[in-house]
Amino acid sequence: MSPLKSSSRRTLLSKALWLVSPIVVYIVIIAFALLPMMQTYELFAHRINFWGYTFDHPEDHGLAPGKTINLRLTSVDNTSFGAWFLFSEAFYDSLPFPPPSTRNSTSQTMLIPAAIARSPTILYLHGNTGTRAHETRVNVYKGLTSRIGANVLAIDYRGFGDSEGQPTLKGVAMDARAAWDYLISQGAKSKDILIVGHSLGTAIGALLAAELSREGVEPRGFVLMSPFSSLRTLLDDYQLYGVVPLLKPLAFIPTAPQLLTWSLVHRFDTLSLVPEITTSVLIIHAENDLGIPHKHSTTLFNAFSQLSLSTTMTLNKDYHRANQTNPKTSNVPLKQKIPHFGILESFTTGKRKIAMLKTIAGGHNIPRLEGVQEIIGRTFGLISAGSKV
Repeated sequence: MSPLKSSSRRTLLSKALWLVSPIVVYIVIIAFALLPMMQTYELFAHRINFWGYTFDHPEDHGLAPGKTINLRLTSVDNTSFGAWFLFSEAFYDSLPFPPPSTRNSTSQTMLIPAAIARSPTILYLHGNTGTRAHETRVNVYKGLTSRIGANVLAIDYRGFGDSEGQPTLKGVAMDARAAWDYLISQGAKSKDILIVGHSLGTAIGALLAAELSREGVEPRGFVLMSPFSSLRTLLDDYQLYGVVPLLKPLAFIPTAPQLLTWSLVHRFDTLSLVPEITTSVLIIHAENDLGIPHKHSTTLFNAFSQLSLSTTMTLNKDYHRANQTNPKTSNVPLKQKIPHFGILESFTTGKRKIAMLKTIAGGHNIPRLEGVQEIIGRTFGLISAGSKV
């Protein structure tokens, strides 16, 4: 073989390696990321706890003295997890000041049934990463207790914050149910509990809402802020920093999408639970959310709409006449433009309301927006602070 041909082959081989190497590295990285342990860390991100957080003194995080009670709750599998119960502003203002030291908050804990009897309560299910003491979440609690006038029970799922165990789909669902059961044990009525989830918390909240519906239990409603229709679909859409489509190249590798589906450990799928959720629903999403595309909310809203329409048509042979004679039933979404804020779509079927708010801005941390809190309060009759309606 001539030196010229040998050199040419080496050049071709070198170019081939340059082309193939990134593909091999990409496949290795994806394969590593799909290991069960890595999936848990990536999805829940519960190890990102931001050092220095304490929970027994919520005042350290900017909350009013004695307004927040640090609790330990227990799931049915005996996993202990942390939670905060925040009094509604109206109830808190009725208490003596200064309150007892939160280092021994037994006397304050005894006030929880009275607070629940006076005001509705929001069961708040946060997203991945961090804890209930994260500054952004604390600011959300402040808005919910003051602007809406509700109590708030905010929990850290197993593996988060000061909670025991490691998060799993089944485990975090049990934690959410344990939090619900705690409120009921303190005298709350189901119609006075509003389930509010954000991001990953919407998938956990959907599991709780579906479970309650199967039992014939109706909460006041269910709010999904920045939800995803299913984890599998989210992976197809996911873009790093809202720009880099990490998993799109898999579509060009034979059988790779099927292997991705098969390998998923935590199969959160809110869309599949839509037929089981019978309570009123409010879906909220920002159009500039770089973490979860707002089309996921559209998918969920359409699913609720279509299901409601088909159910109504099944129950009423003459669907149009039924709607004309019952002004409380309308399956045609009403669109309301809120200037400089967003668009609210809603419809009702009997006593049930289905609504979706798309905001112009807000990003992924949409719960912090006052306008969002206002819509939640108005949708579920909580806007009158400190009083049930």
